[in-house]
Amino acid sequence: MAIRHFRRKSDPRLAPVTWQQKLDLADSEDEVVGVVRDYVATLDPGEVALLPAALRPGKMLVANDVASYALDLVRYDCDETHGVAVLVHRLAAFFSHASIRLSEILRRTNDDDDASRETA
Repeated sequence: MAIRHFRRKSDPRLAPVTWQQKLDLADSEDEVVGVVRDYVATLDPGEVALLPAALRPGKMLVANDVASYALDLVRYDCDETHGVAVLVHRLAAFFSHASIRLSEILRRTNDDDDASRETA
């Protein structure tokens, strides 16, 4: 597992504490995907085994993997098993946040591209 350094946007003495904060501090698609990979690595294998096979996290290599998995989690009609529903909701919250962060980064990148074309 790679160690990732995050840029701190506010007080440099404060390191991110939550996964959501780590996502918020990510400045590129690669950084968001890296945070997602680190998060998936911390999941309890026993909990993941309780998930239906289609909802077990796969390899997260690019932004599209994150967005697709977030959509799968949100669309899943939760099982009656309380433990599975709680895990799916927790994963859905994280991956939805990651997907939103990727959208923000992509919008910023597109805005920068548009601005550079206008000045050219």
